[in-house]
Amino acid sequence: MTPTISENLAHAALEINDLTVAYIQQGSQKPALWDVDLRVPEGVLMGIVGPNGAGKSTLIKASLELLPRAAGDVRFFGRSYHQARRQVGYVPQRGSVDWDFPTTVLDVVMMGLYGRMGWVRRPGKPDRARAFQALEQVGLADYADRQISRLSGGQQQRTFLARALVQDAQLYFMDEPFAAVDAVTERAIVELLRQLRQQGKTVIVVHHDLSTVSEYFDQVTLLNREIVASGPVNQVFTDQNLQKAYGGRLNFNVGVGQVGAA
Repeated sequence: MTPTISENLAHAALEINDLTVAYIQQGSQKPALWDVDLRVPEGVLMGIVGPNGAGKSTLIKASLELLPRAAGDVRFFGRSYHQARRQVGYVPQRGSVDWDFPTTVLDVVMMGLYGRMGWVRRPGKPDRARAFQALEQVGLADYADRQISRLSGGQQQRTFLARALVQDAQLYFMDEPFAAVDAVTERAIVELLRQLRQQGKTVIVVHHDLSTVSEYFDQVTLLNREIVASGPVNQVFTDQNLQKAYGGRLNFNVGVGQVGAA
C-alpha cells in the first residue's frame, strides 16, 4: 500500500515543496532559490553545502518566514511554521548580531525561553536554572554574567548555541556555526550536534568546509539556487555532484578530501 502524503510528512522533520525566493535587481526579480524540493527525515544531522550566493542562508530564512517566499510551501513535522515554531530552534550567523548591545550572556540565553513563556511573564528560578544548564552544556557557565561585548568569537557562537538549546526544540537550523571559531570550539560544537542527534533531534547546518562534510554529517544537501542532490553523504557527496553544484569552479577529490580552485 502506497503511503499517503500526510503519512510521509509525519516522518519528515522538514518538507519543502516548490520553494522559490526572488530579490529585486535593477527593477526585475532575480531568483535566489528556484523551485526547491527538500525532505529532511527526523533524527539526522544534515549539512547544506554550495558555493557563495547559492541561497543556503536564504533557504533557512525563507523556511522560517524571515524572508518572503515568491512561491512554495514549507512544513515542519507536517505543520506550518506558525503551528510548529516551538519545535524549531535557529542559530543565525554570528555576524548578524549587534554584540555591543549591553546585555549579559545569561540574558541572551534566556531569550530562547520567551517563545514558551511569552514576553510579559518574568523568568523565574526554574527558567534561570534551565538557562544555566544550557550554558553548562556549551562550557560557558562561568561566563553567565559577562557582557556579550567581552566575548571571543567562539564564546559568542557558544552563547547562540545555548540560546537554541534552552528552547528544547526538535529541529535546529544552524547558519555557519563553525565560521571563524577556533579548533577547540569547533570540536565542542560537533560533539554537541552529535548529542542532539542521539537524542532524536534533527539538525540542519549551513556549512562551507567540504573537507569535513563526511566526518560531521550523515546527510548532505548540495544547493546552487536549485537542489543538485540531497540524501545520505555516502550516496550524494560525490565528485560528480560537487562539480554540478559548483559549476566546474571546484577541484575536490572526495576520496582524499582535498579542495582547490578549478
